Amino acid sequence: MSDKWYVVHVNTGSEDTVKSYIFEQMKMDKCDGMVTDVLVPTETIEEQLKGGKKKTSSKKFFPGYLLVKTELNDESWHFLRKIPKVIGFVGGKVKDGKLDPDSVPSVDESEINKMRNKIEEGTLKPTPKIIFDKGESVKVIEGPFESFTGIVEEVKVEKGKIQVIVEIFGRATPIDLDFNQVEKI
Repeated sequence: MSDKWYVVHVNTGSEDTVKSYIFEQMKMDKCDGMVTDVLVPTETIEEQLKGGKKKTSSKKFFPGYLLVKTELNDESWHFLRKIPKVIGFVGGKVKDGKLDPDSVPSVDESEINKMRNKIEEGTLKPTPKIIFDKGESVKVIEGPFESFTGIVEEVKVEKGKIQVIVEIFGRATPIDLDFNQVEKI
């Protein structure tokens, strides 16, 4: 049996802490290599603030879960179960008071690679926190067109801008605005 990826349920908000606990515990127990990798899937989110400032934060894809690469057997199961804040493996059946390692579903390596690619893309291209859709009504909250309302004509996510059609002197006029200059109605 070789190392496979498994989903481990942990206390929400403790994903990074559990990851470090796993590697510290392996050093203390002198069992380096029992867990060969731990993945806490996160994405970077960029939020537009007033005045054109941007705030970047990270968000977990699966709060309360992390992915662990190990050869699942009694020893590794007990090792991971005794880590603080670990609730257990997702899936699997208990047989004769022990976890049946063959019953725990593993995650295919190709899925892990897709997730890693998504994480890398998310880091390079942060996802805006507020997403606008074409045809949506918005109100301008900052700038020379403050208090105007209009309809979203085009969304330019990579630039953090949207084009809004507003009525100026009775005419429909397109204006380009930053995400932080408008709010959904």
